Amino acid sequence: MKIDHIAIKVSNLEIAEDWYTKSLDAEVVYRDEKYIRLKCENTYIALIDEKHYPHNHVGFLVNDIKDLPAEHGEVVKHRDGTIGVYVKDPFENYIEYIWYSEEAREVFLK
Repeated sequence: MKIDHIAIKVSNLEIAEDWYTKSLDAEVVYRDEKYIRLKCENTYIALIDEKHYPHNHVGFLVNDIKDLPAEHGEVVKHRDGTIGVYVKDPFENYIEYIWYSEEAREVFLK
C-alpha cells in the first residue's frame, strides 16, 4: 500500500507553511483555512490546524472505495471529496486509509 501523506498538527498554519516550504523545499498544492497540502519529492505533507483535527496520522492511499476498512475505524467524509477511515494501531497511533473521488484526484494528486 502506498503512503499518500503524513499529517502533522500545528498551532499556526502560516508559520508551519513558511518553515516546511523552506526547510523541505516543498510546494503548496492546496490551502484552505484548516489545512495546507505540501508536495515533497516522494510524498505529501498535510499541515493540519490543531483546532480542527484531533490527531497526527499517516495516510495510506486506497484506490477503490470498497477497500476502505469502514468496519475497523471512524469513517470521515471530508469536504474536499475524499473519504478517510481512521484506525488506531495497538500503540494509539492513527492510520488513515484514504480514497479520492475523481475530482479530488485532479486537485490533490498532481
